[in-house]
Order: sequence, then structure tokens, then C-alpha cells
Amino acid sequence: MKKLLEKISWVTRKWNIKFELFTLRLNEGDDDWGFRLITLTINYVEYSLLALEFRLPNKTNVIEFTIDDWDFLFLRHFLWKRLDTLSESIMWKGAGELITRWEKIQLNILNKIFK
Repeated sequence: MKKLLEKISWVTRKWNIKFELFTLRLNEGDDDWGFRLITLTINYVEYSLLALEFRLPNKTNVIEFTIDDWDFLFLRHFLWKRLDTLSESIMWKGAGELITRWEKIQLNILNKIFK
């Protein structure tokens, strides 16, 4: 039995996976509120079916309603990577060089989403 457990431990040593069905945050720690529904954490990156975390104004350190984190259909990380790729592409190509109209549209939409 010990050999089997050691083998399982060796095979799974690089796995880093966490599953949470539902998380509700009510004024936890840094005045953040929110919820997460079906969250997978894979290699320290969180993917949620539906998530919203925000801070309410308190007249001291939070001046206005602030959305800190969100996710919808596990897309946030993918969209952030796409925005990063497009921004890098523009930075290295130059603003007026060889960026397609479709890439401009994507960049405008993603900049508004992650503003």
C-alpha cells in the first residue's frame, strides 16, 4: 500500500488544482464584497463560471464603487491574454503599422472591458 501511495504522490507532485463550488464574501478583510460560483484554480490562476468582487465607497480609502475582479464563463484569463497580445503587437509594430481593422475592434472592446 505504501508503494502505491508513494507512486500517486510522485505522479501528482506537479499538480496544482483547487475546486470551489461557491464562495461568498461579505466585507472580508479589505472591504471587498462579492461571490464566486464554480471556481477552478489551476496553477494559481482562477477560472470561474460566474464571479464578481467589488468594494463599496466608505469615504476613506474607497472613493467610488470599484469592481476588483470578475469572470464570466471562464473567459477573463483568455480575454486578458488576448488584450496583452494585441497591446504587445501594437507596441512592437508601431501604432500605424499593419494592425488589421479586426484587431483594432478587439483592442477597443477589450480596453473598455478591462478599464
